[in-house]
Amino acid sequence: MRILKPAVVSAAALALTLTACSAAPQPGPAASGSSSEPIQLGVVGASSPEWAIFKEKATAEGITVDIKDFTDYTTPNPALSDGSLDANQFQHILYLARYNKDNGGTLVPIASTAIYPLALYSQKYETVEAIEAGAQIAVPNDETNKSRAIHLLASAGLLTLKEGTGVIAGEEDIDAAASKVTVSPMDAQQTVTALPSIAGAVVNNDFVNDAGLDPESALVEDDPSNEASQPYINVLVVRAEDADDENLTKLGRLLHDEAFSSELAKQSADSAVLVDKTPEELKEILDEVTANLD
Repeated sequence: MRILKPAVVSAAALALTLTACSAAPQPGPAASGSSSEPIQLGVVGASSPEWAIFKEKATAEGITVDIKDFTDYTTPNPALSDGSLDANQFQHILYLARYNKDNGGTLVPIASTAIYPLALYSQKYETVEAIEAGAQIAVPNDETNKSRAIHLLASAGLLTLKEGTGVIAGEEDIDAAASKVTVSPMDAQQTVTALPSIAGAVVNNDFVNDAGLDPESALVEDDPSNEASQPYINVLVVRAEDADDENLTKLGRLLHDEAFSSELAKQSADSAVLVDKTPEELKEILDEVTANLD
């Protein structure tokens, strides 16, 4: 995610969020991608250069794509579920699994892009070891990325987790007495703006470039090449009934076009690990991750 991402909320709350933005259209068949029916693709960070390349490549394939920009992680999945979008690309598999399970969703991944490392940044400290006891660390407040951040801080020795903590970890799983730091969950985008006032922040890759952060300056990051990182594969997601749509399938393949992939890697300062898995492989990972959720 990139992962992709604000707190996972109830279906009712999500519906209210969408209502506040606009009247939600009724679900319909996937857009054809023709000039009269462009495919509506939702992303976080539409101004990133790879999406201009993607749109050009789609046009060359005879597919018209409208790229819709989202500034948070809570709205793109409801927008896809209710038919406002035909596809979205902003989240990793674990985030998708949690959304489906909590909201009775049937969204499915049909293509992959990359795994992005989640990293700890600080403007006050140059090493993890230098961080003082009792220091405050900002983490994303959506459940899956908060969990990933907590596990990252635990692996760095800044937090101690209670015995039996699973893949999804929350504040209640932290052994506060044995931990060096405390965590402050907040909107993923706000972790960057909080940096000047706190010891450090775990920042999602989506916001690293816009904030002018250098990935090389991260104090610690997780390892996207590790097999255990498969739940964090970022994916192109559609409604289940549209999984075999020809034009959506073509768009999935364009995510591995050399020009697009090169720009995507460049925007991550070459920190992203590109992943090319089949829809069947992605669905298998999704099913396994879902089965392991509480």
